[in-house]
Amino acid sequence: MSTSTSASSTSSSSHSYSLSSTAYTLPILHAARHPSSSVLGVFLGPISSTQTQVDPKSESQALIEVDEAIPLIHSYTNLSPITEIALSLVTEYANLRKKRIVGIYLAKEYGNDSLTRSAERILGALREQQRFDGVFALVLDNDKLSKGEFAYIPYIPSSTTTSKPILSSTKSIPDAFSLSNADLPCRVIQIIRAKKIHRNIRDFDDNLENPDADWLENTAVKANIKKYLS
Repeated sequence: MSTSTSASSTSSSSHSYSLSSTAYTLPILHAARHPSSSVLGVFLGPISSTQTQVDPKSESQALIEVDEAIPLIHSYTNLSPITEIALSLVTEYANLRKKRIVGIYLAKEYGNDSLTRSAERILGALREQQRFDGVFALVLDNDKLSKGEFAYIPYIPSSTTTSKPILSSTKSIPDAFSLSNADLPCRVIQIIRAKKIHRNIRDFDDNLENPDADWLENTAVKANIKKYLS
């Protein structure tokens, strides 16, 4: 898998991010559910955590708790009317729970780990809408996933309109990110293969075909993540 050579290997972000088991795992399950499609979703975090907590490892970095992921689409991963509707519904869902969108995830059909222009536009729109400059992106890296490593290439804000990747030559979790469960990277792929917990995941595209699809909560999927991976 190719990776840009101009990317930074360290983080200069003013934010750091702590991913829960659900936030880390659900995007991977979404991609596994639709292996021949590109998928897109968002991360949520408590509003209070994006304002008050401080990373104990760095007094200059605000610690962002990322405790939930919501799968949006597997058909249209650009800033289309369908995507805008899904984002609007998620924003309403988040507001009712005193949360906000703090990031997006993307898994591309051909496994490329670069951030698309449409994803950059979505990030820019979210930073403006949420009035939060720490909105980030995680792009799934299938090679890292298969090796049991941290499965994403993170993109953090470098300006209000652009993001830069955090690349690492080691198997460790990239700077500015941490996991609630350090064993997640090596366990997720094993559980997918053994328990097939990705089969029940639903996104907004599924909801368009079946209004009863549990795409915002994915209750059964989250229960399995808690059972096998928390």
